[in-house]
Amino acid sequence: MLDLTFAVQKLPGVCVISVAGEIDSATARAFDLYIQRNRRAPGEHVVVDLSEVTFLASAGLRVLLNTHAFARQHGGVLHLAAPHPKIAGLMELTQANTVLHVHETVEQAVIAALQQANAQEKTLTEA
Repeated sequence: MLDLTFAVQKLPGVCVISVAGEIDSATARAFDLYIQRNRRAPGEHVVVDLSEVTFLASAGLRVLLNTHAFARQHGGVLHLAAPHPKIAGLMELTQANTVLHVHETVEQAVIAALQQANAQEKTLTEA
């Protein structure tokens, strides 16, 4: 079992969390707690960089789906970036990719999240 490592970058309205290692039943709780601790507000848009994740078990997928549901309930969106082909295949097999916003690159995910954050901010200021 490999330990998870994390990094966070906070942009206006978007929290980018990079994770490396294996997300399985033993590490999923740490992954979930890291996301919760680093999100500034419940409605903040979150990008999870999966480019260095080598394994994603059902427990890890559950964390992503729960994070997605929480963000949506509070006006935010979860974007996933650069999953390994095996992880992308798992998301297709489970049809999680029909619910989650999956992008090929971190840059694409951040741009999409920033566009959504800006659109929401503009809507709020016009109201």
